Amino acid sequence: METNGPVPCTVKEFQPQRGFGTLVLEDGRELPFDISVSWKRELSAGTRCLATLAARPTGLRVVLLQPEPPPGITLEEGIAQFHAWGLLTEWDARTCRERLPSLPLRGATELTGGRPRPPGPPPTELSPDDAAVLLLDYYGEGLSARARADRTFFIPSVDTHSRYAKALGEGLLVLIGEPGFLTLKLKSAHTGVIVDRSGQKHDVRVGHGDTVVLVVNRLLEAEGAPGRLHQKKLFGTPWLTFREQSRRPTGVVAALLT
Repeated sequence: METNGPVPCTVKEFQPQRGFGTLVLEDGRELPFDISVSWKRELSAGTRCLATLAARPTGLRVVLLQPEPPPGITLEEGIAQFHAWGLLTEWDARTCRERLPSLPLRGATELTGGRPRPPGPPPTELSPDDAAVLLLDYYGEGLSARARADRTFFIPSVDTHSRYAKALGEGLLVLIGEPGFLTLKLKSAHTGVIVDRSGQKHDVRVGHGDTVVLVVNRLLEAEGAPGRLHQKKLFGTPWLTFREQSRRPTGVVAALLT
């Protein structure tokens, strides 16, 4: 059996209901993949990863691997990467360096509030964890003025499924910038339906195993829209951003979205 890889690739689409998706290699080839051989179970369009390709008598077996961690990025480089993707637009590297010592030391996947930072000089590098902390500090939860301006937001903490769906639906319309693009209605605790502007209905899962962004991106693609939604959970809270496909995240931003 001949094995190639790992090779860089990008998730083109993923259907969580079926557990299958499509990858795009750097040479333009598209390959199907099975989520059972992936390092993670939630993959959104645009996710960068590595893949090993093994030729077998029954066909090509694709295994998805977590990408290599990025090399150390200076705070100045990291903030420049955020600015290039239209984030943290009012803060420069000096402001972020001054803010970080007062913010908690917290992993991007932590559900708790984190820990006080040990005394010492401000960091000179920007890790994905600190980048996530800065994002939440800058935008807060919900549709703040900064979130609206930069077309990104953290879904606010709510106490009911209906409020979550309402916040998500309102946020999507603000990010996309078209008030009549869709309506999101909740059917049960974790299921809902998206009604597009033509009146067609699309079943989705809301909250756990969220498929809303996948469906919305298909609708955007069908209309030939240049933008797509990006979603990642930071501190257990969905973070969504809307960007044109021609604008690719790099460095610490790409690491956060992976």
